[in-house]
Amino acid sequence: YVPDISEEASFNTVPNHLRGSCATASYVYDVVKMVSIIHKNEEEGAILAFLTSQLEVEWACENFSDADAVVLPMHGKLSHVEQSLVFKSYPGKRKIIFCTNIAETSLTIKEVKYVVDSGLAKESRFVPSSGLNVLKVNWISQSSANQRAGRAGRTGAGRCYRLYSESDFSMMEVHQEPEIRKVHLGTAVLRILALGIRDAQNFEFVDAPNPEAINMAVKNLEQLGAVKYKCDGFELTDTGRYLVKLGIEPRLGKIMLDCFGFGLRKEGVVLAAVMANSSSIFCRVGTDEEKYKADRLKVPFCHQDGDLFTLLAVYKEWEDEHENRNTWCWQNSINAKTMRRCQETISDLENCLRHELNIIVPSYWCWNPEESTVHDKLLKRIILTSLSGNIAMFSGHERFGYQVISTDQAVKLHPSCSLLIYDSKPEWVVFTEILSVPNQYLVCVTAIDPDALCSIHPMPLIQQLEKLKLQVKVISGLGYNLLRKFCGKSGQNQQKIISLLQEEFRDDRVTVEVDFRNKEVVLFAKEQDIEKVFGIVNDALECEARMLRNECLEKSLFSGKPGDCSLALFGSGAEIKHLELEKRYLTVEVLHQNAHELNDKELICLVDTLISGVANFYKLYGNLQVASDETKWGKFTFLNPEYAEDAVSKLNGMEFHGSPLKVVPVCSSSNRGLPFPAVRAKVSWPLKQSRGLALVTCASGEAEFVVKDCFALGVGGRYINCEVSTRHENCIFVRGIPMHVTEPELYDAFRSTTTRKIVDVHLLRGTPIAAPSASLCAEALNREISSFMPKKIFPAQNFRVEVLTPEENDSVMRATITFDGSLHREAARALEHLQGSVLPCCLPWQTIQCQHVFHSTVSCQVRVYNVISQAVASLLESFRSQKGVSYNLEKNEYGIFRVKLTANATKTIADLRRPLEILMKGKTINHPDLTLSTVQLLMSRDGVADLKSVEQETGTYILYDRQSLNIKVFGLQDQVAAAEEKLIHALLQLRDKKPLDIRLRGRNLPPNLMKEMLKKFGADLEGLKREVPAVELRLNLRQHTLYVRGSKEDKQRVEEMISELVNSTKYNGLLQLPLENACPICLCEVEDPFKLESCGHVFCLTCLVDQCESALKSHDGFPLCCLKNGCKKQLLVVDLRSLLSSEKLEELFRASLRAFVASNAGKYRFCPTPDCPSIYQVAAADAESKPFVCGACFVEICNKCHLEYHPFISCEAYKEYKEDPDATLLEWRKGKENVKVCPSCHFTIEKADGCNHVECKCGSHICWACLENFRSSDDCYSHLRSVHLSY
Repeated sequence: YVPDISEEASFNTVPNHLRGSCATASYVYDVVKMVSIIHKNEEEGAILAFLTSQLEVEWACENFSDADAVVLPMHGKLSHVEQSLVFKSYPGKRKIIFCTNIAETSLTIKEVKYVVDSGLAKESRFVPSSGLNVLKVNWISQSSANQRAGRAGRTGAGRCYRLYSESDFSMMEVHQEPEIRKVHLGTAVLRILALGIRDAQNFEFVDAPNPEAINMAVKNLEQLGAVKYKCDGFELTDTGRYLVKLGIEPRLGKIMLDCFGFGLRKEGVVLAAVMANSSSIFCRVGTDEEKYKADRLKVPFCHQDGDLFTLLAVYKEWEDEHENRNTWCWQNSINAKTMRRCQETISDLENCLRHELNIIVPSYWCWNPEESTVHDKLLKRIILTSLSGNIAMFSGHERFGYQVISTDQAVKLHPSCSLLIYDSKPEWVVFTEILSVPNQYLVCVTAIDPDALCSIHPMPLIQQLEKLKLQVKVISGLGYNLLRKFCGKSGQNQQKIISLLQEEFRDDRVTVEVDFRNKEVVLFAKEQDIEKVFGIVNDALECEARMLRNECLEKSLFSGKPGDCSLALFGSGAEIKHLELEKRYLTVEVLHQNAHELNDKELICLVDTLISGVANFYKLYGNLQVASDETKWGKFTFLNPEYAEDAVSKLNGMEFHGSPLKVVPVCSSSNRGLPFPAVRAKVSWPLKQSRGLALVTCASGEAEFVVKDCFALGVGGRYINCEVSTRHENCIFVRGIPMHVTEPELYDAFRSTTTRKIVDVHLLRGTPIAAPSASLCAEALNREISSFMPKKIFPAQNFRVEVLTPEENDSVMRATITFDGSLHREAARALEHLQGSVLPCCLPWQTIQCQHVFHSTVSCQVRVYNVISQAVASLLESFRSQKGVSYNLEKNEYGIFRVKLTANATKTIADLRRPLEILMKGKTINHPDLTLSTVQLLMSRDGVADLKSVEQETGTYILYDRQSLNIKVFGLQDQVAAAEEKLIHALLQLRDKKPLDIRLRGRNLPPNLMKEMLKKFGADLEGLKREVPAVELRLNLRQHTLYVRGSKEDKQRVEEMISELVNSTKYNGLLQLPLENACPICLCEVEDPFKLESCGHVFCLTCLVDQCESALKSHDGFPLCCLKNGCKKQLLVVDLRSLLSSEKLEELFRASLRAFVASNAGKYRFCPTPDCPSIYQVAAADAESKPFVCGACFVEICNKCHLEYHPFISCEAYKEYKEDPDATLLEWRKGKENVKVCPSCHFTIEKADGCNHVECKCGSHICWACLENFRSSDDCYSHLRSVHLSY
């Protein structure tokens, strides 16, 4: 006994359940493992291992491989030639046989020395409580276990390994249960009643069956009309007496007798025979490829009415084959032995009918499988009558299968069912038995006509049952992104809606399925609920569609501090939906005590219902949050500030899932900061004046040594006094420190004087002063730094200053300055200027200290780090030798690797970052042939396989970004180059080999299309291959899809041949005509198709990109709309993101902004500074002028006349002054004799009184009477005396 090799389990249940399929149940693994152990450790001798089914045997043979062993299967469906292989000898190799219980008693293999017994067997058992035959795995009996052990060492010593415990063996039945207790007792009870015994319960059985089984048999006989209750017991009817004479199972006999009544004698006898042998007519053995071929060969026989009709068709064709029936069976994967057994059964039945009932069975057939006639209806009615206890109704959904009426359990059709070939789900079916492996399946299923049910069950009962059936409603015409948002991440939103519906309608079967291929949502619910379900799901879809239509990107007009920039909402149609110039908020942040546990969809719908104009939302996920953000749910952006304010007022404090919502305004998050790898510097200045005292903390026990070393230490031009502190352990008390000396200077002085460790330096300061505001300090720092920057008119693009508001007990005011990493020299000069200086708003002792240590962080995912770890380690090792440089490599809880760099200069930081960034950012693959559809092949199974193969070959990591549709390669430079080349080659090959999927089922296709295709072109599709030799074909029977690989012309030819077959197939449905496949822009056949989200129209990808490029260059064509005739729906933001790169999208935004300003020329204007991106609002004609201070270039503009701001003067007067500065002076001079112009400099002179000699500011001496100009006053006076005779 070897019980430990398998999982421990109780005896009363099968110890291990299946893992995925019956071929991989855990006990199968245990058997294979035990065989492997024996093979490796035991001496020579054949091994016989017992499993429960053909499928398990084949799986074990496929998965056990060893060069020193010959592995053979043994089960009942093997041919005589295949079975004979187990008796042969194989010198030099061990023979290993995996078998079913067929090898228990029926054969002896002399070389078997070891037996592996799983202790299990699969058997069919009649379950009286349900009235159904069930095939399932059970424990064997002790006698069977001993029989299996006896197979070992028939000719010598042997050993049996039982994969169960001894206690399990003791709990097994001693002998195999009598057959009468496992089978339907119909035949036995019928014979008992024929003996005149009116109550079968009183009959003395040798091994008495379950009384319930006897009652069920009597009930079934009564339903068949074979017995009737009379007086105090049952007696046979005429039908019953006929059945006794036939001597076969009552249901089969009833089928025969009913067929005789309708003139279908041949059909009745054959149907009874094939029904008795239904499980072994089709032969499906061998390798996966051989099984796949057997499945294809079965398809042409499959009948649309079910399995029994299929078996009839097989026998009819076999009987018509007069030459070599064995060859025909082999060619069609039919079991020739079973067919002969059916023939013998038919012969016996014909003889019995002729002698017992005087009925002659003709040799001709009335029924034709190729034509649908009244005989089909009659046969279905007959089958229904005989199997009236085995009726099942389709539940309405494949997942739930059929509802068995007698047991009220949901059971699926067996995968081999003929109805599946037609993708047919008849409302009502009958079946012969239920197969349990352990999933339950209906076996030998036949479709029945609903109107025939009235003869079995009353109509009210049928109607009541049909009300329980799930109805189907389809919502079509939906976009891919809408469906993706409806499903949510990993289908979470879809599952939440399903759970809500199931709870609402108290039905676990209610479900919602999303079909991305057909862009549909399919609803399943009961008839009375389907409209309500439709309403709920349609509302959810409309909510998502509205969010997509309203989705906007919040874009800053220029780089700057969040909250200080003007914003624009860039939305559908590439239009500017709102321009926010007054710096009001458009975005709010939502916080909740249980943010991670909230139903996201419920919160979004709440906001969308209460507040109009939701433009976008952003949900924070756990791996992006830090501990302090645990209450943050995410953000909502609105179309205008009024909506955002409304959200704050309405939602803030609202009770939601047990806690109040907190809604706060936030600044724009779209501004990504500076357009460069940022580095930071910290500056500070004291708020409390130094008292000239300090505490210096030393290493333990070293304070006295430091005092000795620092005797007569000079700091700041003075000697300081050091002594060991009596109040603080390991501290030195320092006196006499100059007031301007800072902690870093004192620290450096001690470090340069002693070799002992200085832990900390703390200056003792006085009381704090009233500090200037943070904004005032920030403006002062901006002015100090701007003069050192190259772009003085746009300083925000070079650096950013953030001053922290001090807390109550802070002794230092702190600020952070973020510089452009490329401006390291300018930053160094600016910081050198700041060091030791005092801001204009501060006191003289508040000198600025610059921390000449800069930090910067680069990070990457763990999969990226895995392929670049050696290169990163090498780089970091090289950093060690650089003075003033340190680093820290860490991995956070979310698997992100971060390298924090520290250096004493911005250039050093930039130099350190550059090689790390190259490694961690990877290389984006750009290739002209990598179109959108080609890139998306990476999501296919072959694409994923190629990607992984390239990664393994090159040692790189390849990331496919589904949002930006970019491919990035990470690794060393040579490896990245190799990976890029290989991946491009693989993708282009995939593109050329991408299979064409030809659907063989659908609403507008004949249901028997796949069958007709295989009949016409053969099971191996030889007909198609002869016509198109270079093509590669693969048929998926379950999905009813033909995959075609080859050139474009070959694919089109195969598609045409299937289309011709569709048109030639007799089908009453309306066939879907091929749609026009022309791009509405170029009017040519669509290449690299792109489907618009809003309307679903398909264009060439390049045509849509060209449409965007045209609008971008011409600043016209906004809004961007669908160019399909009569459509005019706008392109959504999700379309623009997929069509354009982030750089092109930014250019399109700028073009749209220019178009927006141009179309609103009277309302908005760009800042007049050349290339300045800022916009201001023009003042109304009747409004007062206001200054506009540009946040990008800081120029001041009058928003009415658009000239430089002019306080205390009207726009009209200022314009006149700008046009002619002397116009007002000339107006003032009119009529004034005492005002004249200097003839030399033309300066206006007003003379109040005095003589006629006037000296101008330009130095000229003027005669006021005649305005003659002189060089000196004497000359002027001489002129006055001689000419004017006066002064």
